[in-house]
Amino acid sequence: MPPSPAIGGASEVPTQVFERFLEALSATDIPAEVVARLRKTLVEDKTFTDRALKAAVLSEEPLP
Repeated sequence: MPPSPAIGGASEVPTQVFERFLEALSATDIPAEVVARLRKTLVEDKTFTDRALKAAVLSEEPLP
């Protein structure tokens, strides 16, 4: 995994942790679609709400 870009001189540790988690998750029987939704929610959108995570895992559209 390539290192995350530095932000203010410090690496983005949460992104690195989430990427490792998602890599490990990919090695399980979890469907690839779920992993992709989690990657979008956690890494790309950086949304950590209960609602967003439930939507990613359960394939539910998030409420406004």
